[in-house]
Amino acid sequence: MNRESPAATAMRSPMWKNFSAAIGLLAIAMVAALYSSTATRDGRILPSAISALIALGISVWVAWKLVPRLAAGVDWQWLPYFTRYQVTREGWLYFGAVTIVVFASVNTANNLLYMILSALLAVLVLSGLLSELNFGLLKLSVRVPSHCFAREPFPVSIEVHNRKRVFPTFSLHIEAADERAFRCSGFYVPLVERQKCTSDTGQGMLTKRGRCAIRKLKVSSRYPFGFFVKELSCAVEADCICYPEIIPQEQMSPSMLDVQGSNQRYERGFGYDLYMIRDYVPSDSARHVHWKASAKTSVLKTREYAAEESSRVVLAFDRFGHPDEAEKFEQLVSYTASLAYHFVENGVEVALVADDWQSSQGNTPAVLDSILEYLALVQLSPSAERPAPLAAGGAMILTLRKT
Repeated sequence: MNRESPAATAMRSPMWKNFSAAIGLLAIAMVAALYSSTATRDGRILPSAISALIALGISVWVAWKLVPRLAAGVDWQWLPYFTRYQVTREGWLYFGAVTIVVFASVNTANNLLYMILSALLAVLVLSGLLSELNFGLLKLSVRVPSHCFAREPFPVSIEVHNRKRVFPTFSLHIEAADERAFRCSGFYVPLVERQKCTSDTGQGMLTKRGRCAIRKLKVSSRYPFGFFVKELSCAVEADCICYPEIIPQEQMSPSMLDVQGSNQRYERGFGYDLYMIRDYVPSDSARHVHWKASAKTSVLKTREYAAEESSRVVLAFDRFGHPDEAEKFEQLVSYTASLAYHFVENGVEVALVADDWQSSQGNTPAVLDSILEYLALVQLSPSAERPAPLAAGGAMILTLRKT
């Protein structure tokens, strides 16, 4: 069995079909245009007009139907320094002055006006060349924390490397390329010397929880004359895990957080409540001698305290939910993260249990980070099972289930 070659397979692809059709139709249009020109020289007006209309109609149809399809299949990212230009108010005024000089030069045929027009056009060309040179051989890098909280500002550091050997870089404005997910304060870099690096620090903010990958920053400049604002998308590499938004403690239900303080176990320990008074032994601390009891019995007595037990809370998080409950699920995630955050801040030992993950119990930053990271990445699932509480006394259930 004969296998088709890759070239034959590619020829059947839609892009190659459109390309072949466009070339064929444009060839027919060119033949019709040449025939129209020949017929015009021979004085045959009607055949010339028909041929010209056929050539024009074919060209318009190709431009309307086939060219957009071909353009959609092209990878434009390979173009170097793919940028966008915006004309400023000063630029429009300059173009207006150039237009006036053009009309004056044509109407008067004055050589001095032609020289002025040449100088004005040369300034435009020079503006484009210097702007292109200003953006050449630039490298941007951005530094963000490994984790942050949604809708809370965090520090962002921008570094601009100018790798040009001769020319410096002037007047750069740097901002986020997509402000729907990542927002940052605008950075302005007035000058980057050749073969040097300049850094600036500002603040950023993420609006949604999850893993955020910052891959582009938008750089713009009005250099050199301010006639155009040139924009360029620069590739960067930065990753950050955005924890859920933390609700302030005063906005949460007091009953949910009313587990502060500590409980006393009825056994010896190092708490603050008195457990018993007993005879003093040499290994006891002199600070705990009960002098009043010692005076009554004429025997040294010492205090012994009850052991202290920290409060413990288990958060049973249920990630069950339907797609139309996405907003409620985000509120549940934020509320769960807020509970864990405030419990740990108040010294309560916390553990989180879900159907696919569980944390260790404690009130250390490591335990809190593990809980917040899970909540930052957790996804809604219609098939999620109920979490199994760790504690014998049950847990604080956080769910969207009706029953």
